Amino acid sequence: MPNHSWLCVGLFALVGACGPKDRGSSDGGGGGGGGLTVDAPTCATSVTKADQVPLDLYIMLDQSSSMSDSVMGGTKWSAVTSAIQTFLGQPGLDGVSVGLQYFAVPAGTSNSCTVLSCTVDADCGATACGPCIAGACLGYLGQLGGNDSCTASDYATPAVEIAPLPGVATAIESSMSMHSPSTSTPTSAALQGAVDHAKAWQQAHPSDVAVVILATDGDPTECDTSLTDIDAIAATAAAGPPKILTFVIGVGTDTSNLDGIAQAGGSTSAYLVDTGGNVNQQFLDAMNAIRHAALGCAYTIPMGSGPVDYSQVNVVYQPGGGGNPVTLPYVMSQANCPASGNGWYYDNPTTPTEIILCSSTCTAIEADTMGEVDITLGCATVVQ
Repeated sequence: MPNHSWLCVGLFALVGACGPKDRGSSDGGGGGGGGLTVDAPTCATSVTKADQVPLDLYIMLDQSSSMSDSVMGGTKWSAVTSAIQTFLGQPGLDGVSVGLQYFAVPAGTSNSCTVLSCTVDADCGATACGPCIAGACLGYLGQLGGNDSCTASDYATPAVEIAPLPGVATAIESSMSMHSPSTSTPTSAALQGAVDHAKAWQQAHPSDVAVVILATDGDPTECDTSLTDIDAIAATAAAGPPKILTFVIGVGTDTSNLDGIAQAGGSTSAYLVDTGGNVNQQFLDAMNAIRHAALGCAYTIPMGSGPVDYSQVNVVYQPGGGGNPVTLPYVMSQANCPASGNGWYYDNPTTPTEIILCSSTCTAIEADTMGEVDITLGCATVVQ
Protein backbone atom coordinates (compact mmCIF):
# COMPACT_ATOMS: atom_id res chain seq x y z
CA MET A 1 0.00 0.00 0.00
CA PRO A 2 1.39 3.42 -0.90
CA ASN A 3 2.11 6.06 1.71
CA HIS A 4 -1.17 7.93 1.52
CA SER A 5 -1.91 11.57 2.24
CA TRP A 6 -2.86 12.31 5.82
CA LEU A 7 -5.56 14.84 4.87
CA CYS A 8 -8.16 12.66 6.58
CA VAL A 9 -6.73 10.67 9.47
CA GLY A 10 -9.25 7.88 10.04
CA LEU A 11 -12.07 9.40 12.04
CA PHE A 12 -10.10 12.54 12.92
CA ALA A 13 -9.86 15.64 10.76
CA LEU A 14 -6.89 17.94 10.58
CA VAL A 15 -7.93 21.52 11.04
CA GLY A 16 -9.33 22.86 7.79
CA ALA A 17 -8.99 19.57 5.94
CA CYS A 18 -12.26 17.83 6.70
CA GLY A 19 -15.33 19.03 8.50
CA PRO A 20 -16.63 16.65 11.18
CA LYS A 21 -19.98 14.99 10.89
CA ASP A 22 -22.46 14.68 13.69
CA ARG A 23 -21.91 11.70 15.96
CA GLY A 24 -23.49 8.52 14.68
CA SER A 25 -23.97 9.74 11.11
CA SER A 26 -22.56 8.54 7.81
CA ASP A 27 -22.73 9.64 4.19
CA GLY A 28 -24.55 7.11 2.04
CA GLY A 29 -22.32 4.23 1.19
CA GLY A 30 -24.04 1.16 2.57
CA GLY A 31 -22.79 1.31 6.14
CA GLY A 32 -25.02 3.19 8.53
CA GLY A 33 -23.54 4.66 11.65
CA GLY A 34 -26.62 4.28 13.79
CA GLY A 35 -25.64 3.80 17.41
CA LEU A 36 -21.97 4.59 16.85
CA THR A 37 -20.18 7.27 18.85
CA VAL A 38 -17.85 8.24 16.04
CA ASP A 39 -16.93 11.76 14.91
CA ALA A 40 -16.63 10.97 11.21
CA PRO A 41 -15.22 13.53 8.76
CA THR A 42 -17.09 14.44 5.62
CA CYS A 43 -14.70 12.36 3.49
CA ALA A 44 -15.96 9.16 5.14
CA THR A 45 -18.56 7.44 3.00
CA SER A 46 -19.28 4.71 5.56
CA VAL A 47 -18.84 4.18 9.30
CA THR A 48 -19.59 0.64 10.46
CA LYS A 49 -19.14 -1.30 13.66
CA ALA A 50 -16.63 -4.04 12.86
CA ASP A 51 -17.99 -7.59 12.73
CA GLN A 52 -15.65 -10.42 13.61
CA VAL A 53 -15.16 -13.25 11.13
CA PRO A 54 -17.61 -16.11 11.93
CA LEU A 55 -16.00 -18.83 14.06
CA ASP A 56 -17.05 -22.51 13.88
CA LEU A 57 -15.97 -24.84 16.71
CA TYR A 58 -16.16 -28.63 16.31
CA ILE A 59 -15.74 -30.16 19.77
CA MET A 60 -14.53 -33.76 19.96
CA LEU A 61 -15.34 -34.76 23.56
CA ASP A 62 -13.76 -37.72 25.35
CA GLN A 63 -16.34 -39.99 26.96
CA SER A 64 -13.91 -42.69 28.06
CA SER A 65 -14.53 -44.41 31.39
CA SER A 66 -11.80 -42.41 33.14
CA MET A 67 -13.90 -39.27 32.64
CA SER A 68 -16.01 -40.62 35.53
CA ASP A 69 -13.13 -40.02 37.97
CA SER A 70 -14.01 -37.80 40.90
CA VAL A 71 -12.91 -34.18 41.00
CA MET A 72 -13.91 -31.20 43.07
CA GLY A 73 -17.66 -30.74 42.73
CA GLY A 74 -18.40 -34.02 40.92
CA THR A 75 -16.65 -35.98 38.16
CA LYS A 76 -14.50 -34.95 35.23
CA TRP A 77 -17.50 -35.56 32.97
CA SER A 78 -19.96 -33.51 34.99
CA ALA A 79 -17.49 -30.65 35.39
CA VAL A 80 -16.56 -30.56 31.70
CA THR A 81 -20.12 -30.82 30.38
CA SER A 82 -21.26 -28.17 32.84
CA ALA A 83 -18.46 -25.88 31.66
CA ILE A 84 -19.49 -26.41 28.03
CA GLN A 85 -23.06 -25.47 28.92
CA THR A 86 -21.82 -22.32 30.65
CA PHE A 87 -19.70 -21.43 27.64
CA LEU A 88 -22.67 -21.86 25.29
CA GLY A 89 -24.82 -19.60 27.44
CA GLN A 90 -22.40 -16.69 27.63
CA PRO A 91 -23.35 -13.34 26.11
CA GLY A 92 -21.29 -11.86 23.29
CA LEU A 93 -20.99 -15.04 21.18
CA ASP A 94 -22.59 -13.58 18.08
CA GLY A 95 -20.96 -15.12 15.03
CA VAL A 96 -19.85 -18.27 16.91
CA SER A 97 -21.18 -21.68 15.84
CA VAL A 98 -20.57 -24.97 17.66
CA GLY A 99 -20.86 -28.67 16.80
CA LEU A 100 -20.20 -31.76 18.93
CA GLN A 101 -19.16 -35.40 18.66
CA TYR A 102 -17.88 -37.90 21.21
CA PHE A 103 -15.15 -40.48 21.33
CA ALA A 104 -15.46 -43.36 21.41
CA VAL A 105 -18.61 -44.14 19.46
CA PRO A 106 -19.75 -47.69 18.68
CA ALA A 107 -18.24 -49.41 15.67
CA GLY A 108 -20.63 -49.29 12.70
CA THR A 109 -21.63 -52.63 11.21
CA SER A 110 -21.95 -51.07 7.75
CA ASN A 111 -18.33 -49.96 7.62
CA SER A 112 -16.68 -53.34 7.07
CA CYS A 113 -13.12 -53.06 5.82
CA THR A 114 -11.15 -55.91 4.25
CA VAL A 115 -7.90 -54.06 3.50
CA LEU A 116 -5.12 -54.14 6.09
CA SER A 117 -1.86 -53.07 4.44
CA CYS A 118 -1.45 -49.74 2.67
CA THR A 119 1.03 -47.05 1.73
CA VAL A 120 -1.40 -44.22 0.86
CA ASP A 121 -5.03 -43.52 1.80
CA ALA A 122 -6.27 -44.63 -1.62
CA ASP A 123 -5.04 -48.18 -0.93
CA CYS A 124 -7.74 -48.52 1.73
CA GLY A 125 -10.46 -48.35 -0.90
CA ALA A 126 -13.77 -47.33 0.66
CA THR A 127 -13.81 -44.06 2.58
CA ALA A 128 -14.78 -45.86 5.78
CA CYS A 129 -11.61 -47.96 5.57
CA GLY A 130 -9.09 -45.13 5.62
CA PRO A 131 -6.97 -43.30 6.31
CA CYS A 132 -3.69 -45.18 5.94
CA ILE A 133 -1.76 -44.88 9.21
CA ALA A 134 1.67 -46.46 9.68
CA GLY A 135 1.09 -48.98 6.87
CA ALA A 136 -2.35 -50.12 7.97
CA CYS A 137 -5.89 -49.04 7.16
CA LEU A 138 -7.40 -47.51 10.27
CA GLY A 139 -10.86 -48.90 9.48
CA TYR A 140 -9.48 -52.45 9.48
CA LEU A 141 -7.76 -51.93 12.81
CA GLY A 142 -11.03 -50.60 14.18
CA GLN A 143 -12.72 -53.94 13.56
CA LEU A 144 -10.12 -55.58 15.78
CA GLY A 145 -10.58 -53.15 18.64
CA GLY A 146 -13.90 -54.30 20.09
CA ASN A 147 -17.02 -52.16 20.29
CA ASP A 148 -15.34 -48.76 19.85
CA SER A 149 -15.03 -47.45 16.32
CA CYS A 150 -11.63 -46.82 14.81
CA THR A 151 -13.25 -45.52 11.63
CA ALA A 152 -12.62 -41.81 11.06
CA SER A 153 -15.88 -41.25 9.18
CA ASP A 154 -17.84 -42.25 12.31
CA TYR A 155 -16.34 -39.22 14.05
CA ALA A 156 -16.68 -36.96 11.02
CA THR A 157 -20.44 -37.34 11.42
CA PRO A 158 -21.39 -35.04 14.32
CA ALA A 159 -23.78 -35.90 17.10
CA VAL A 160 -24.85 -32.27 16.86
CA GLU A 161 -24.04 -30.45 13.62
CA ILE A 162 -22.21 -27.12 13.72
CA ALA A 163 -24.81 -24.37 14.05
CA PRO A 164 -24.95 -20.80 15.38
CA LEU A 165 -25.28 -19.87 19.04
CA PRO A 166 -27.42 -19.43 20.97
CA GLY A 167 -29.82 -21.66 19.01
CA VAL A 168 -27.65 -24.78 18.97
CA ALA A 169 -27.04 -24.70 22.74
CA THR A 170 -30.23 -26.61 23.55
CA ALA A 171 -29.38 -29.46 21.16
CA ILE A 172 -25.84 -29.78 22.56
CA GLU A 173 -27.03 -29.75 26.17
CA SER A 174 -29.66 -32.39 25.37
CA SER A 175 -27.07 -34.54 23.60
CA MET A 176 -24.60 -34.38 26.49
CA SER A 177 -27.33 -35.35 28.96
CA MET A 178 -27.79 -38.63 27.07
CA HIS A 179 -24.09 -39.57 27.25
CA SER A 180 -21.88 -40.79 30.06
CA PRO A 181 -18.29 -42.08 30.36
CA SER A 182 -18.00 -45.74 29.34
CA THR A 183 -15.50 -46.26 26.50
CA SER A 184 -11.80 -46.48 25.75
CA THR A 185 -9.83 -43.69 24.01
CA PRO A 186 -9.46 -43.98 20.19
CA THR A 187 -7.78 -40.60 19.81
CA SER A 188 -6.40 -41.22 16.30
CA ALA A 189 -9.76 -42.01 14.69
CA ALA A 190 -11.55 -39.28 16.65
CA LEU A 191 -9.06 -36.60 15.66
CA GLN A 192 -8.97 -37.69 12.02
CA GLY A 193 -12.75 -37.59 11.85
CA ALA A 194 -12.87 -34.22 13.56
CA VAL A 195 -10.43 -32.55 11.19
CA ASP A 196 -12.13 -34.19 8.20
CA HIS A 197 -15.47 -32.70 9.21
CA ALA A 198 -13.98 -29.30 10.02
CA LYS A 199 -12.23 -29.29 6.64
CA ALA A 200 -15.45 -30.10 4.78
CA TRP A 201 -17.29 -27.47 6.79
CA GLN A 202 -14.63 -24.84 6.07
CA GLN A 203 -14.80 -25.59 2.36
CA ALA A 204 -18.58 -25.17 2.42
CA HIS A 205 -18.32 -21.95 4.48
CA PRO A 206 -15.20 -20.22 3.10
CA SER A 207 -15.88 -16.94 4.90
CA ASP A 208 -15.75 -18.68 8.30
CA VAL A 209 -12.87 -19.97 10.42
CA ALA A 210 -13.40 -23.62 11.43
CA VAL A 211 -11.28 -25.26 14.17
CA VAL A 212 -11.25 -28.51 16.14
CA ILE A 213 -11.28 -28.70 19.94
CA LEU A 214 -10.05 -32.07 21.24
CA ALA A 215 -11.08 -32.43 24.89
CA THR A 216 -9.60 -35.50 26.57
CA ASP A 217 -8.23 -36.74 29.88
CA GLY A 218 -5.36 -38.86 28.70
CA ASP A 219 -3.39 -40.79 26.13
CA PRO A 220 -4.92 -43.02 23.43
CA THR A 221 -5.68 -46.58 24.46
CA GLU A 222 -6.90 -48.21 21.22
CA CYS A 223 -6.80 -48.02 17.41
CA ASP A 224 -3.54 -46.38 16.33
CA THR A 225 -1.96 -45.32 19.64
CA SER A 226 1.23 -43.92 18.09
CA LEU A 227 1.61 -40.32 19.27
CA THR A 228 3.77 -39.60 16.23
CA ASP A 229 0.95 -40.66 13.92
CA ILE A 230 -1.63 -38.69 15.89
CA ASP A 231 0.57 -35.57 15.79
CA ALA A 232 0.84 -36.08 12.03
CA ILE A 233 -2.97 -35.98 11.68
CA ALA A 234 -3.03 -32.59 13.40
CA ALA A 235 -0.05 -31.31 11.41
CA THR A 236 -1.60 -32.27 8.07
CA ALA A 237 -4.82 -30.48 8.99
CA ALA A 238 -2.94 -27.35 10.05
CA ALA A 239 -1.00 -27.31 6.79
CA GLY A 240 -4.24 -27.26 4.77
CA PRO A 241 -5.73 -26.40 2.47
CA PRO A 242 -7.96 -25.39 4.06
CA LYS A 243 -6.04 -24.71 7.25
CA ILE A 244 -7.69 -26.40 10.23
CA LEU A 245 -6.17 -25.73 13.65
CA THR A 246 -6.46 -28.29 16.44
CA PHE A 247 -6.82 -27.01 20.00
CA VAL A 248 -6.43 -29.44 22.89
CA ILE A 249 -7.87 -29.33 26.40
CA GLY A 250 -6.31 -31.91 28.71
CA VAL A 251 -8.24 -32.84 31.86
CA GLY A 252 -6.21 -34.57 34.57
CA THR A 253 -2.63 -35.48 35.30
CA ASP A 254 -1.88 -37.87 32.43
CA THR A 255 -1.75 -35.13 29.80
CA SER A 256 1.97 -34.62 29.14
CA ASN A 257 1.73 -35.91 25.56
CA LEU A 258 -1.11 -33.58 24.56
CA ASP A 259 1.22 -30.66 23.91
CA GLY A 260 2.56 -32.52 20.89
CA ILE A 261 -0.90 -32.73 19.31
CA ALA A 262 -1.54 -29.06 19.97
CA GLN A 263 1.85 -27.97 18.65
CA ALA A 264 1.43 -30.07 15.52
CA GLY A 265 -2.06 -28.68 15.12
CA GLY A 266 -0.84 -25.09 15.10
CA SER A 267 -2.05 -24.04 18.53
CA THR A 268 1.30 -23.96 20.41
CA SER A 269 0.39 -26.00 23.50
CA ALA A 270 -2.50 -27.79 25.18
CA TYR A 271 -4.70 -26.12 27.76
CA LEU A 272 -4.25 -28.25 30.86
CA VAL A 273 -6.98 -28.54 33.50
CA ASP A 274 -5.73 -29.49 36.98
CA THR A 275 -8.22 -31.91 38.52
CA GLY A 276 -7.04 -30.84 41.95
CA GLY A 277 -8.65 -27.45 41.35
CA ASN A 278 -11.91 -26.11 39.98
CA VAL A 279 -12.23 -28.19 36.81
CA ASN A 280 -15.41 -26.44 35.69
CA GLN A 281 -13.86 -22.96 35.80
CA GLN A 282 -10.55 -24.07 34.27
CA PHE A 283 -12.30 -25.78 31.38
CA LEU A 284 -14.50 -22.74 30.80
CA ASP A 285 -11.43 -20.50 30.83
CA ALA A 286 -9.77 -22.79 28.29
CA MET A 287 -12.82 -22.65 25.99
CA ASN A 288 -12.83 -18.86 26.12
CA ALA A 289 -9.09 -18.69 25.53
CA ILE A 290 -9.45 -20.99 22.51
CA ARG A 291 -12.23 -18.87 21.11
CA HIS A 292 -9.97 -15.82 21.11
CA ALA A 293 -6.84 -17.69 20.00
CA ALA A 294 -8.66 -19.34 17.10
CA LEU A 295 -10.03 -16.11 15.73
CA GLY A 296 -7.82 -13.42 17.14
CA CYS A 297 -9.04 -9.98 16.13
CA ALA A 298 -10.11 -10.65 12.56
CA TYR A 299 -12.92 -8.59 11.06
CA THR A 300 -14.85 -8.71 7.85
CA ILE A 301 -14.44 -5.74 5.51
CA PRO A 302 -17.76 -3.89 5.20
CA MET A 303 -19.01 -3.30 1.70
CA GLY A 304 -20.10 0.19 0.65
CA SER A 305 -22.45 1.05 -2.20
CA GLY A 306 -19.75 0.13 -4.73
CA PRO A 307 -16.31 -1.53 -4.90
CA VAL A 308 -14.15 -0.93 -1.84
CA ASP A 309 -11.06 1.25 -2.32
CA TYR A 310 -8.63 -0.56 -0.04
CA SER A 311 -6.42 2.51 0.14
CA GLN A 312 -9.29 4.30 1.88
CA VAL A 313 -10.02 1.98 4.79
CA ASN A 314 -9.38 2.91 8.42
CA VAL A 315 -9.79 1.03 11.68
CA VAL A 316 -10.74 2.96 14.80
CA TYR A 317 -10.84 1.73 18.38
CA GLN A 318 -13.50 3.27 20.60
CA PRO A 319 -12.45 2.85 24.29
CA GLY A 320 -15.23 1.55 26.50
CA GLY A 321 -14.54 4.10 29.21
CA GLY A 322 -15.44 7.01 26.97
CA GLY A 323 -11.91 8.07 26.05
CA ASN A 324 -10.88 9.53 22.71
CA PRO A 325 -11.09 7.23 19.66
CA VAL A 326 -7.77 5.83 18.45
CA THR A 327 -7.09 5.40 14.73
CA LEU A 328 -4.97 2.27 14.27
CA PRO A 329 -2.25 2.48 11.61
CA TYR A 330 -1.99 0.03 8.73
CA VAL A 331 1.11 -2.20 8.44
CA MET A 332 1.98 -4.31 5.42
CA SER A 333 1.77 -7.72 7.09
CA GLN A 334 1.91 -9.58 10.39
CA ALA A 335 5.70 -9.46 10.15
CA ASN A 336 5.52 -5.66 10.23
CA CYS A 337 3.46 -5.51 13.40
CA PRO A 338 5.17 -3.60 16.23
CA ALA A 339 6.23 -5.56 19.31
CA SER A 340 4.14 -3.12 21.30
CA GLY A 341 1.78 -0.46 20.08
CA ASN A 342 -0.97 -0.47 17.50
CA GLY A 343 -1.38 -1.80 13.98
CA TRP A 344 -3.53 -3.81 11.59
CA TYR A 345 -3.07 -5.59 8.26
CA TYR A 346 -5.03 -7.40 5.56
CA ASP A 347 -5.20 -11.18 5.40
CA ASN A 348 -4.19 -10.87 1.75
CA PRO A 349 -2.78 -7.50 0.60
CA THR A 350 -3.69 -8.22 -3.03
CA THR A 351 -7.25 -9.47 -2.59
CA PRO A 352 -8.21 -8.70 1.01
CA THR A 353 -11.22 -10.27 2.70
CA GLU A 354 -10.36 -9.63 6.35
CA ILE A 355 -8.86 -6.96 8.58
CA ILE A 356 -6.61 -8.43 11.28
CA LEU A 357 -5.32 -6.53 14.31
CA CYS A 358 -1.70 -6.96 15.37
CA SER A 359 -1.23 -9.14 18.42
CA SER A 360 -0.39 -6.35 20.87
CA THR A 361 -3.36 -4.31 19.65
CA CYS A 362 -5.69 -7.30 19.85
CA THR A 363 -4.65 -8.08 23.42
CA ALA A 364 -5.30 -4.51 24.56
CA ILE A 365 -8.67 -4.24 22.81
CA GLU A 366 -9.94 -7.63 23.98
CA ALA A 367 -9.21 -6.58 27.56
CA ASP A 368 -11.66 -3.69 27.10
CA THR A 369 -14.94 -5.60 27.20
CA MET A 370 -16.95 -2.40 26.68
CA GLY A 371 -14.84 -1.11 23.80
CA GLU A 372 -15.70 -1.17 20.11
CA VAL A 373 -13.86 -1.42 16.83
CA ASP A 374 -15.22 0.61 13.91
CA ILE A 375 -14.27 0.61 10.25
CA THR A 376 -14.56 3.65 8.00
CA LEU A 377 -14.42 3.83 4.23
CA GLY A 378 -13.62 6.88 2.14
CA CYS A 379 -10.63 8.46 3.91
CA ALA A 380 -7.00 7.82 3.02
CA THR A 381 -5.64 4.97 5.10
CA VAL A 382 -3.35 5.93 7.97
CA VAL A 383 -0.10 4.06 7.35
CA GLN A 384 2.49 3.11 9.97
